[in-house]
Amino acid sequence: MTRPGAPEDPLLAEAGDWSATIGAAQDELIRTAPESVLIIQGGPGTGKTDTALRRVAWLLDEPEYGLGATEVLVVGPSHAFARRTRALLESWGHEGVAHSSIDGLLPKAVTGRPEAPHVTRLKGEARMAGLIGRAIEKHRARQRAIPPVLTIRGRAVRLDPATVERVITTAKASEATAGDRRRLLRAALVAGTQDPRLILDAADMLADRLWPEFEATTFLSELFASRLMLTAAAEGEFTDREIDALFRGTDEEPPFSEADLPLLDEAEHVSGIEPQTYEHVVVDEAQDLSPMQLRALSRRSANGSLTVIGDMAQSTGPWARDDWHDVLAHLPSEMPHVHRELHFGYRIPRQIFELAAELLPTAAPSVQPPTTVRDGPADPVIAPVEPAGRAAVVVAAAADHAADGRSVAVICPARCRDEIEAALRSEDLPWGTAPGDERGPAITLLSPHEAKGLEFDAAIVVEPGFIVDDDPRGHRLLYTALTRATGHLHLVGASEDLPADFGTQPAEPAVDLAPAPVAAAPLPPEALPMPDDPVLREQIDMVAQSLAETLLANLTPELWPVALDRLIELISPDP
Repeated sequence: MTRPGAPEDPLLAEAGDWSATIGAAQDELIRTAPESVLIIQGGPGTGKTDTALRRVAWLLDEPEYGLGATEVLVVGPSHAFARRTRALLESWGHEGVAHSSIDGLLPKAVTGRPEAPHVTRLKGEARMAGLIGRAIEKHRARQRAIPPVLTIRGRAVRLDPATVERVITTAKASEATAGDRRRLLRAALVAGTQDPRLILDAADMLADRLWPEFEATTFLSELFASRLMLTAAAEGEFTDREIDALFRGTDEEPPFSEADLPLLDEAEHVSGIEPQTYEHVVVDEAQDLSPMQLRALSRRSANGSLTVIGDMAQSTGPWARDDWHDVLAHLPSEMPHVHRELHFGYRIPRQIFELAAELLPTAAPSVQPPTTVRDGPADPVIAPVEPAGRAAVVVAAAADHAADGRSVAVICPARCRDEIEAALRSEDLPWGTAPGDERGPAITLLSPHEAKGLEFDAAIVVEPGFIVDDDPRGHRLLYTALTRATGHLHLVGASEDLPADFGTQPAEPAVDLAPAPVAAAPLPPEALPMPDDPVLREQIDMVAQSLAETLLANLTPELWPVALDRLIELISPDP
């Protein structure tokens, strides 16, 4: 039987006896009625992204749904991901679908402003929508002060405040457009006058004052530059410390950070500027999106029909989560939510996934790993190196795979990037920072975050210890990096950060990727009870897990109380 949506996945065909079982599970999701929010949870290599794209292809091919390609939007974590999904759907004969990164959907602004992690997280909270809405309403209220007299061409024109208020109330109740509001005001003021041209000019001047053209970037800059405006809009929902975090005055930094883009979108929405909408929206790597990003995505859905994809074991960044509850809370509720999980991994070879799975007890202890059913062409290669020789080993491995016609990802932390770039240039190798296309394989240099959602024939992961150390969810980020290859994996780095299970043995004993089990530290004699508020409980759990990962990765149990006492000293206010 021909599978719906697209040609057969060649890697699924390699799954042998499992291919029929896996294909049937995917087909059930592909054919799920579009009148739903379909959530697809799946570990690395389960084919969740391809399943979602096959679902798009099936919906476009089914005449009963009457869905056109331009009515579908596919959103992913990066521009590189959007290029990959576009190329795949177009290769299946479906051109015209909109593909974008999450930031690419949002209002355009000059970004690059440095921002502390706690400020980034604060700006992503759903309550920022209330602050933006109240700030705009107060801004409009100041503008709506009706002057008793306007001066037009040197002549005083007296206005009837009651008439103007009736027009404002009517325009607001009917959600009239800017042009309709202006026409209503002109008609109301000109009735019964002796000099209509003068009154019409006065009406236009008043309309410009009452309903000025809204510029979201100007408004947000003014809001964050005024502690008075922030305090007035907060209305007790934000603490003084949070207002101080949002306030930035007028400095020389770039005007906005990436966390400001969803706030600009919210401001445009409140002001009546709405984005293009789609009949079906696909959202990949949704587990990492902030509530404000999810609100912006929801506005792009014309009817609430979505396919939402992700893996909680790969949830990282300021909004790392352990379950789907918070994501679903910010998605459209007009249609039923259907939650499904893919249990079989076939795109990532068994040898690679077994190595990556050593991280799961620390990275995501509540996540059940998929059952991996396909063997790869080779075991992972473990290459312990000194820093001086690191770049040469990485580039040699990348060159060998590229010479064999494979697509290659070099996944490295920021502190190794310059040396890897210099080595690639010195060897005159074809490389870039976006995956290659149909013209042939290329070497792609990526950070662990940039590699999310992408697959390559071969992946070279540089300094796994740095990846763990450089991010609060470093174990999850390393788990993601190790599962980007459909065939070959290399780990290159300090011997103490590499496993000894496969390939070349390091010169000195190496530790496992996951820390060895240890006895739990004793609880204090009187532990404080958890609060009843579910949102606050989730915030506490996230912070506690981040602290636990740091303690597990860096200190032995007898030092945990010392570290916690020191932490309390550091964050406690001065007496």
